[in-house]
Amino acid sequence: MAEEIIRVLLVEDNEEQAELLEKLLLNSNDPLFDVVRFSALRPALDALDIPGFRLVLLDLSLPDSEGLRTFQRMQDRASDLAIVVLTGLDDEALAVETVQRGAQDYLVKGRVDDRILVRSLRYALERKKTQYELKRARDDLERRVADRTEELLGANEKLQVEIKERKRAETALLESNRQLADALEKLRETQEHVIQRERLHALGRMASGIAHDFNNALAPIVGFSELLLRQHETLQDAERARGYIDMIHTAAEDSAKIVARLREFYRYREENDLFTPVLLNDLIQQVISLTQPRWKDQAQANGVQVTIKTDLRNIPTISGNEAELREMLFNIVFNAVDAIPERGSLTFRTSMRDGAALLQIVDTGTGMTEDVRSRCLEPFFSTKDEHGTGLGLGIVYGIVRRHNGAIDIDSAPGQGTTVSISLPLYKEDRVPVRPPPEGIIERPLHILVVEDEPLVREVIEVYLREDKHIIQTAANGREGLEKYKTGTFDIVLTDRAMPEVNGDVLAAEIKTINPRQPVILLTGFGDLMSGSGEKPEGVDIVVGKPFTLNSLRQAMTQAIRMRS
Repeated sequence: MAEEIIRVLLVEDNEEQAELLEKLLLNSNDPLFDVVRFSALRPALDALDIPGFRLVLLDLSLPDSEGLRTFQRMQDRASDLAIVVLTGLDDEALAVETVQRGAQDYLVKGRVDDRILVRSLRYALERKKTQYELKRARDDLERRVADRTEELLGANEKLQVEIKERKRAETALLESNRQLADALEKLRETQEHVIQRERLHALGRMASGIAHDFNNALAPIVGFSELLLRQHETLQDAERARGYIDMIHTAAEDSAKIVARLREFYRYREENDLFTPVLLNDLIQQVISLTQPRWKDQAQANGVQVTIKTDLRNIPTISGNEAELREMLFNIVFNAVDAIPERGSLTFRTSMRDGAALLQIVDTGTGMTEDVRSRCLEPFFSTKDEHGTGLGLGIVYGIVRRHNGAIDIDSAPGQGTTVSISLPLYKEDRVPVRPPPEGIIERPLHILVVEDEPLVREVIEVYLREDKHIIQTAANGREGLEKYKTGTFDIVLTDRAMPEVNGDVLAAEIKTINPRQPVILLTGFGDLMSGSGEKPEGVDIVVGKPFTLNSLRQAMTQAIRMRS
């Protein structure tokens, strides 16, 4: 039997995004998609006159329509089709309103991969099919009620001579109709409530998931910084204090990458991913120290006693991304600690098996049923209700897969859980060398810093004064433009999202005045912009926040060389 082909109406004006979506859908084998694409709403609406479409994948920002009106026009024209919104507008209120008005799903560009997209489309079709079947059942019920009503009217005509019986039959009919109307209204309200609750619950899980993982990353930062502030004698022990500061710095760098890892936790390894030799035993010891505020201090505060044990054999170095492997271990440790109710242990073992490094993490927690164990690696699957997000083990699985490793989980109720991870050894003859950083600019530069956040502005000033540069600052784009017009600067450093005049407009205005003026954009959207190749007009270099002194130096050196 030939496989069913689902015809999709894709409404997207961004060529790159459209080509990517078409590629994802056309490469899908389950189900198979036939994509017809339009870059504006009007021709897409006209195309609905042609039968055969089952699903609409709709961008809300189009040349001839914008926002909620875009969805409403499509909904009015194609109410019998499943509509999935895929847009760059990350607006929770708009998402809720769109779903309430009948969208099957609301997805934000840059936060979905091919699996999530295909699964969303499949679920959208199933939900639309369910709605159709409910409507058909309701129509059938109304038809039967009408038939029954007609039969009762016929009986009433035959019983006209028996007025008493006729009145009783009419009363019974009215009551039956009232009960039926009440039942239909309750059914409609229940259906709308369930759909709205599920959509809002999904949005809530996404938001709480990001907050959950950020809190995990911040735990060692808060914990060790509090120790330094409270225990003044620690500051006198330079080696111990430096160790704490190193751990805080490492955790801070990892937290800066959480959004990127959440966005791509099912991403396959890419060719430009740099894997280096990693000492797995040393990494385990570091993670034990970094997570101490969670498995010791916080656990004891909750009345839980957790003992950490290690059985680390002498194994060769492995090949991997140290930051990702550290994040993997964080999630396993946090899950294990959550599973220990009162008293238990967490054991780390390393050994060799079949030419690969084997890491086993054993906890004596409550364990999992077979159904939970079989699903625990699925993204957003959680048994912790509102206290869990289901992101942790999904990220673990994605990291293991990108490292060409394997993961196995053995667990049973009351017997704890053993997570076994095998990772390939490092086989290169020499360590890959990263490109050397750009040299420090030796002469002082005149630099204009435009940043509306005082703390960020202060960090930039400290960095630049470290290299003896001469600095002027502005708290917004309008003030920055006024200062630029009255001075001469070697480099302009500007934030992007600012009140009054944003960084994009400021850069364009500056290039109008001086086309050769180097402009560096500092933005928290750096990862997204780099991933999409976006660079606003007038901007020479994009540096993502949080930045380091070295990354700032490299960008400035590159900017000066571009001008020369």
